[in-house]
Amino acid sequence: MKRYTILLTLIYTVVVFLLFGMHLLFLSKHPYSIENYIVSLLFLSPVIGIIGYILINTLLEIKARQDEMYEHIIKEVLHEINLPLATIEANTSMLKRANQNPKSLKRIERIEGASKRLKRLYQELAYNIKKELMPIQRVEFDVSEVIKDRVLDFKEMQRNPISVDTEPLVIYSDKIGFEQVVDNIIENAMKYSQKSDPISIVVKNWELKIIDNGIGMDENELLRVYERYYQGDRATYGEGIGLAIVKRYCDDEDIHLRIVSTKGEGTTVILNFEKLKKSP
Repeated sequence: MKRYTILLTLIYTVVVFLLFGMHLLFLSKHPYSIENYIVSLLFLSPVIGIIGYILINTLLEIKARQDEMYEHIIKEVLHEINLPLATIEANTSMLKRANQNPKSLKRIERIEGASKRLKRLYQELAYNIKKELMPIQRVEFDVSEVIKDRVLDFKEMQRNPISVDTEPLVIYSDKIGFEQVVDNIIENAMKYSQKSDPISIVVKNWELKIIDNGIGMDENELLRVYERYYQGDRATYGEGIGLAIVKRYCDDEDIHLRIVSTKGEGTTVILNFEKLKKSP
């Protein structure tokens, strides 16, 4: 793509140079006047515009063909990834029904839990790829229902105790992206807390609050918290992209994001949905 862009830019530059050479030639053979200058420009402008349109359209067609090819490859790859996941899911269910040994059942449940998390990662990967290639689908959904559903999955990890206090809150937005946002915030709360520290989730008055009692952040860390790949605590494993993803989603969906944190006391992430009160 870069090669085509450079080539078409060179062609356009040469053509414009030649056209302005004709412009100079015209003015050299006619007495200079404002009228002659305007006449020559009026003659050249449509030609420059047409040539520019042809070259840009050519470039866009090349890009469209590449996007179509990438989309086809991605669909095939995602399909191939989904097949073994479905096989694992089906076989673990069969093994659970056929096995009564408590130890074996526990191992099967671990495989099942890992499979569910892997499937979730697959869905997020598919979502992020499709988001780059086609318009995002927005739907009406209840924030509280999404929270309850995601919390069930996190509780299976048997890590931090999570309390939920919600009331119905229906918004029109990108649901899959919102699920990803919730996952990232809860994962951060767990990552930067002791396993015994509680996490509270509250949905009230058009706001979602996710509160932890973890290590917290100081003012300097809060200033950099949305930077991609930034991590306040280098000792904790992670890629440093969770809150960058959250910030991008909130900006795209017109959701006000605010983080309140105190070093050593914990962090509260607040999403305000007041601008999404009206569905289109």
